[in-house]
Amino acid sequence: MSIQKRSRCKNGTRRNKKTGKCENVLDNTCPICLDRIVSGNIKTTCKHNFHKKCLIGWCNGNRDNVKCPICRSDINDTCKKILPFDSGEIFRYTGISASQNREVAQEKIREMIRNPKFDINIVDEYGRSLLHELSWNSFNNHYYKEHIEYLLQQPKIKVSTTLIRELIARNNQNMLAVYKKHKKIPKSLINLI
Repeated sequence: MSIQKRSRCKNGTRRNKKTGKCENVLDNTCPICLDRIVSGNIKTTCKHNFHKKCLIGWCNGNRDNVKCPICRSDINDTCKKILPFDSGEIFRYTGISASQNREVAQEKIREMIRNPKFDINIVDEYGRSLLHELSWNSFNNHYYKEHIEYLLQQPKIKVSTTLIRELIARNNQNMLAVYKKHKKIPKSLINLI
């Protein structure tokens, strides 16, 4: 029996155990975790390969302006395709910080609430519904009227009596008129308006 001598692979490559061929290590390694990519491969628009899980983490950490960790090309489109839809993200566009760029916030809200995966009864970390967040502040709610009207037209929307009581207490007649128009004021509170 003769022992076959295997030639070594060149620098930057390693021998594939299944095929016996030398492969470029960088082509098969995720640049984020530095592990070999066996499955769950995602190729960005700039042609770089990553584990899907690693790239989702990268995209989540850089939500608004995602750049490739290798070449710094814009990979927002790739991230939009792989990120799971999160209804809770809407609260990033409803607060005081959103008022600094109101047009962008309005468009994001419009886009999110019309997504078929959107949970119209989503609540924030304080247990307040999206309707509450959009309706309670009489200074801002005229910006959100379009979105409130859309939500109130949805058959599965839940309107809390607490929200209506708060609108009554604040004497927010404009918003109460919107809720009344859509018949979303509980009968027990209708006489208080």
